[in-house]
Amino acid sequence: MSNSYAPLRAESFRLLKRSGLEKIETGVYEILERVGMKLTDRESRESLAGAGAEIDGDRAYLPEGLVREAIESAPDSLEIYDQSGSRALSLAGRNSYFGASIDGPNILDPRDGTYKDCREDDIGRIVRLVDKLENISFLMPAGFAADKPSRMAEIVATKQVLLNTDKPFVAITEGLDDLKAVHEMAEAKRGKPFRDKPFFVNYAEPISPLVNPDSSVRKIRYCAEKGIPLLYSPFLAMGATAPQDPATAVAQAAAESLFGLVLQQEISPGAPFVLGGMPSMMDMNTANFSYGAPDLQTMSSAITELGHELGLPVFGTGGTGDSRLFDSQAVLEAVSSSYMAALSGTNLIHDVGLFGSAKVLIPEMIVVMDEIIDLLRNTVTGLKSKDGLAVDLLEEVGPGGEFVSHRHTMENFRESWYPRFVDRSPYNNQKAGEISSFCDRIEAYLSEFIEQDEGKPAAASEEIASNLGRIQDKYASRKK
Repeated sequence: MSNSYAPLRAESFRLLKRSGLEKIETGVYEILERVGMKLTDRESRESLAGAGAEIDGDRAYLPEGLVREAIESAPDSLEIYDQSGSRALSLAGRNSYFGASIDGPNILDPRDGTYKDCREDDIGRIVRLVDKLENISFLMPAGFAADKPSRMAEIVATKQVLLNTDKPFVAITEGLDDLKAVHEMAEAKRGKPFRDKPFFVNYAEPISPLVNPDSSVRKIRYCAEKGIPLLYSPFLAMGATAPQDPATAVAQAAAESLFGLVLQQEISPGAPFVLGGMPSMMDMNTANFSYGAPDLQTMSSAITELGHELGLPVFGTGGTGDSRLFDSQAVLEAVSSSYMAALSGTNLIHDVGLFGSAKVLIPEMIVVMDEIIDLLRNTVTGLKSKDGLAVDLLEEVGPGGEFVSHRHTMENFRESWYPRFVDRSPYNNQKAGEISSFCDRIEAYLSEFIEQDEGKPAAASEEIASNLGRIQDKYASRKK
C-alpha cells in the first residue's frame, strides 16, 4: 500500500456525551418525521410514498422506522480504489484520509502572490502537486476553470484529475449530465466497468434548510442505479440557513444528509453511502460563512460521532480556514481543523488548501498540510513501543549512563518523527535575517516544483487523453 493510502487512525476521542449524542439522533428523526423536507421530483415522491413516507404536495415526511431501515440497509464500510484498480481508501471505523481541493473561485498564485481566476492549467499543476504529496490521499475537483465555458468547468477539472494522477477523487457535479460525463470518463480511464472498483465518490447537496433540488435528486437516483458511491452533504450556516444553536444545526445537517440515504436505499438497497454535513456559522461582523470557526470544527466532529453511532462512513473538513493569505492564521486554522477531524475519526476529510471562506485556493497550504498530516500520524495515533517497556535497558545503562552510543538507540531512533519543513536546527548566534522561516521553506519547495513542472506532459497515455477529450467534446455539444 502506498503511504498515500495508509489510514490515519486516532486513539479514541469523544466530543459528545452519550446523552448529547442520543438527543441529536432523536432530533434527526423528529425533523424528518414532523418537519419533513421539500421534494418536487415526481418520480422520487412516488418512490418514497411507496416505501411508507407521507407526501403532502411537495413536502415529504419520513417516519422514523423508514429512516432506520435505510441506515440498516446501507453498508457500514466502503472500499475506494485508485484509478489503476488497486485498493486505496478503506472508509471504515475511525480510518481517516485527507483530500485536497484542486481548484476554487480564486487562486493565490504562488508565482507572484496575486489573486487570479483559476484556469485549467492551474488545475493540472495542482493535481500534479497533490500526486507528489504522500499524505494527501484523494482530490476534490469543484469545477472552477475560468478559461472554459462555465457549463463545462466541472468536466474539465475532472479530466485534469484523470490525466495527471491515479489517486481517487470526490466529484462535485452540478447536474446529471455532468455526473454522466464524469462516470463515462472514469470508465474510459479504467477501461473496465466502474461499479466493480469505484475510484470516485459523487458529491451532491441538499439546499439548507430542508430542500432537495431536482438536480441533486436526479444524481441520487443515477448513483443508486450505477453503483456510484454517494455523498449527500448540506452546506449550512447558523443564523442564516440553520438555527443559531449548534446541536440543532447538527441534527438538521444529519437529517438533510439522511434524506438522501433513504431515497438511495429505496432505489438500490445496499448502495454505498457517505454521511456528510458542513455546518458552520454566519459571522455577523462580515456576513461570511466562516470556514475557520471552531463552530465548524466542533459541529463536524459531532456529525462524525453520529455517523459512527449509526454505522455509516462520514465526510468532514480539515486543513481549511478563513485566511486569505499564506500566513500564520492559515497555518493556525489548518492545524486546529485537521486535529479535530482526525481525533474524531472522520473518514473523508476534504478541502485541504481551500481558504478565504471557501473562496481562495492557497497551494502553499496544500504542501503545509502534507507536513501537518504526517505530524498527526505521530501524535494522535498513540504511543509507539515495538518491544514493550525497556526496563532491562535502563537496568543495563544504570543511573548517570548515556544512550547515544547504545545499539538500542541506533535501531529505534527512526521511529520518531523527522519533518521535511519544520526546522529544529539549534540556535547558533545567527541574526534573525539569516534564518529561513517556515513559510520561506514551503515557498522554496513550491517554486522548485513549479519550475520542474513547467511544460510537463500529462501522465496518462495519448490514447486515454484522446478518449477523455472525445467525451468532453460530446458533452460540450449537448450542453450548448
